[in-house]
Amino acid sequence: MRDTIRAVILVVALAAVGLPAAAQTLGTIAGAVKDSSGAVLPGVTVEAVSPALIERVRTATTGGTGLYRIVNLPPGLYTVTFTLPGFNQIRREAVQVAAGFSATIDAEMRVGAVEETVTVTGESPIVDLQSAAQTRSVSAEAFKQLPSSGSWLQMAALMPAVRASIQDVGGILGDQTGAQVSAHGSRAEDGVSMLDGLRIGNMYQSSNLTNMSLSPLLFEQVDVQLAGQSAETGTNGVIMNAIPRSGGNTFSGSALANGSAPGLQGNNVTERLQARGLSGASTTLKKLYDLNVAIGGPIKRDRLWFFATSRYFTNEFYLAGRFFPVDVGAVRREDDRSRQAFGGTYTYDNNGRLTWALSSKQKLSSWYAYQYKVDPNWLIQTFVQAPEASRITTWHTQLSTTKWTYTATNRLLFEAGVAAGASPDTIKADLGRVGGIAIVEQGGAVAAPLTYRAPTGFDFDDRLPSQTFNASASYVSGAHNAKVGFEMQRGHFERNDNNDSTGGIWYTTRDYVPQFVTIQAPLQGWRNNLNDNLGIFAQDRWTVNRMTVSGGLRLDLQKESTEPFTATPHRFLPNRHDQLGAVQNVPNWKDINPRVSVAYDLFGNGKTAVKASASRSVEQDSIRYAAANNPATTLQTQTQRTWDDTTYAPGDPRRNNFVPDCNLLISTANGECGPWQTPSFGSSVPGTVYDGAIMNGWGVRPSNWEFSAAVQHEILPRVSASVGFFRRINGNFFVLDNEALGRRDFTEYSVVVPSTDTRLPNAGQALGGIFDPDAIVAARNVIKDASQFGKQLAHWSGLDISVDVRLAAGLLVQGGISSGKSMTDNCEIVDDVSEALQAAVVAPAGIQPLVTAATGGVWTPKQYCHQETPFLVQYKGLGAYTLPYGIRLSGTFQSIPGPQIAANTVYVGTVPSLGRPFTLGQANINLIEPGTMYGDRLNQFDLRFTKIVGVGRSRVDLNVDLYNAFNSDAILVQNNTFGAAWQRPITVIQPRFVKLSARWDF
Repeated sequence: MRDTIRAVILVVALAAVGLPAAAQTLGTIAGAVKDSSGAVLPGVTVEAVSPALIERVRTATTGGTGLYRIVNLPPGLYTVTFTLPGFNQIRREAVQVAAGFSATIDAEMRVGAVEETVTVTGESPIVDLQSAAQTRSVSAEAFKQLPSSGSWLQMAALMPAVRASIQDVGGILGDQTGAQVSAHGSRAEDGVSMLDGLRIGNMYQSSNLTNMSLSPLLFEQVDVQLAGQSAETGTNGVIMNAIPRSGGNTFSGSALANGSAPGLQGNNVTERLQARGLSGASTTLKKLYDLNVAIGGPIKRDRLWFFATSRYFTNEFYLAGRFFPVDVGAVRREDDRSRQAFGGTYTYDNNGRLTWALSSKQKLSSWYAYQYKVDPNWLIQTFVQAPEASRITTWHTQLSTTKWTYTATNRLLFEAGVAAGASPDTIKADLGRVGGIAIVEQGGAVAAPLTYRAPTGFDFDDRLPSQTFNASASYVSGAHNAKVGFEMQRGHFERNDNNDSTGGIWYTTRDYVPQFVTIQAPLQGWRNNLNDNLGIFAQDRWTVNRMTVSGGLRLDLQKESTEPFTATPHRFLPNRHDQLGAVQNVPNWKDINPRVSVAYDLFGNGKTAVKASASRSVEQDSIRYAAANNPATTLQTQTQRTWDDTTYAPGDPRRNNFVPDCNLLISTANGECGPWQTPSFGSSVPGTVYDGAIMNGWGVRPSNWEFSAAVQHEILPRVSASVGFFRRINGNFFVLDNEALGRRDFTEYSVVVPSTDTRLPNAGQALGGIFDPDAIVAARNVIKDASQFGKQLAHWSGLDISVDVRLAAGLLVQGGISSGKSMTDNCEIVDDVSEALQAAVVAPAGIQPLVTAATGGVWTPKQYCHQETPFLVQYKGLGAYTLPYGIRLSGTFQSIPGPQIAANTVYVGTVPSLGRPFTLGQANINLIEPGTMYGDRLNQFDLRFTKIVGVGRSRVDLNVDLYNAFNSDAILVQNNTFGAAWQRPITVIQPRFVKLSARWDF
């Protein structure tokens, strides 16, 4: 506690000496006021009036330097007036304010009567002269005009620098709440989802996701910040802040219906795909429709507003090359080509918001949502599993936010908010379609590894309540905008394994020949806590002449813990009854993170801004480290053992009967089975622990520095272009060290790369630098600071070029190019820790391994310890144009690099250079240098044709959308197991299809 108090004092003290930095959740209007001679005018009253303000007007006064600033403005159109006794009143109309944007509105006042008003016309500023943050906004009009699924994540993916984890086409895959976005080399897990400035992520992963599928009618604007983040947030990842609509003094609403059918979709299984082994129909539409309604208005005019939405959304889609089996229980699986596999979800969503003007200076808003969603084939489109091996998942998600603002004076602003969420889910096998013990086929004849007959693992229920709190105080003068505050998140993750419907056993085969049997004894009821994710910040934004300097300090505190737990008996561990105590401070981290940026009006005419920023942030987390240190989850609950089904002599009924004829409860070799490959199976001693030195203290948390430099220029009114350079440097790496094995306990060997496929760049050549442990020993895995063993590097550098055209004539064009390359190097680490060359089957939280395309358990040769990708370029664009007679054309374009290619192959038994059998019976090796081979690019065009029909005071947009307009056959996921099916397509972009929709705004 004393350390925390000292840290708070340090932050406040540094802020007091004028360290600058700032950013606002909403928008800002700022500028300078002068007289006709150019002299500054202090004491000018500046008023911003807009229907977006429930209090109707917000006021500021110019300071001694003639500068003013009005902050925390919701998106909308504003009229700005300037008043000073002895001078004409100046009025500037139709000023567009967007979240995260500072609109510079200067005024020149002439001597005259106040009653004389001069109305100044001009275009809304398009260049932000006061902020170096790289921010892009998606307006409600963009949601309305552009062809898209309506998901805020997919709209963000249209930005040049953004990369989405899931490539959707027109909503055919549903509203993917598990999708993540990244930019400029950031970790997708470091992204933050916010609603009205409040973090809404749940306790999955790093708290960057929410299970909510939000209606496209909900948003006033979605603000996406890509770089130059202020001290208000703890991340350098992508921040998406959705500003919900709040209603108004006039009743208004919208109804939106869209849908498609199989007869409106084409087929993109081309000869090219068939030649690469894809068979059957493409990933085609089975069912898709989305019904939305929204309404808002006054409960009491100028005092209390409401806004509510309701939605039902369903989608089902067939999967290319994936089929239900002829016989679900067969050992050698055969596809039933008449029954194609499909995935999909259906969702019910209802939410509402109240906005209450407590007084002319205080506002309170509250939002609540409840959502019920079902996925009958959970993750079928993501994982390589047969349809009978997928699970049914249901979510009952609730989320609420409450926010209070108090404009105490024209200069002093207070804000506070709270968000509470609960995302319980149930994930279970469908007992009506499983066919016995699951099989994982690793051979090259299928898109391996393929899980079929039943799912592996076990069923479970999750409970994930979370709460977020924030509060701040801002002091705004003409030249300064100082802000202090805090942000805190708490919650827990509780998992309860239920009926163990899969039996806790599965088989691994190669070309349908048994290789391994895996047994599992899952746990019932364990909990991890996020005690505190606390950020305390102080920052200021200071304008001097044409320069605005921003900066600040943030104290980040992260504390996690676990609850006591009892491990109960199981069929494979009948004597298990371990009582495990709670674990505290896993971790207990403290970091000081500085942020600084500068924006400069290069020529003083408001048309060219030069910007630069530097920002340190820490890895985002919720309860992953607590989970990794929880005795319940570090108990060895699973073990694999070799299985030779030809052990017994010919004629013995036990030979080739596809039953592991051995006593699975005995840890030593017996019958057809080898020993447990995890000798500590069932032990209460954790197999993996974290070094205390990296779990506690200052500055040990994984972190990164992000640097940016950019130029933004207004070419013409409402037309701008920008060029930016970005660099990210990661630090504080962790490495897993098995202390039971030293460097001398591995034998280095080489393999001969197969020469049967000329697509291998090193076909027929020797590939060395591969290691095999000399013995199976009880692991003593300790995750340590990688710097103990040497230097590890992970950098990213890139360049963005973008344009923004927003003409009053009804033309919108946005787009650009984003190019970047990454470099990783752990050569000094693997000199001492050979096991770091093998990707962990389940990577413990916090480890930042060398990034490869290899899957879990695959060895990367030591000669590939230094990796550099080429510059990978993304092209993105969108546009909309309104023609006469109520016709509007719009479209989007994406061109992104193809998937990285690996060639993972299993060497069984031994290889000549090793001189002995493999200790684990086989070795899985990636034959290709990571980052050197990629699949073909994805080029996706989506188009919309709209007819606008006026109906009294309302209007109806009738839309015909054409997704994947040129019917691309791009491969999104391909088989990386070397063999007959190497590079066989697994997932292909959805084929061209038509979606019809109608939107009524009233």
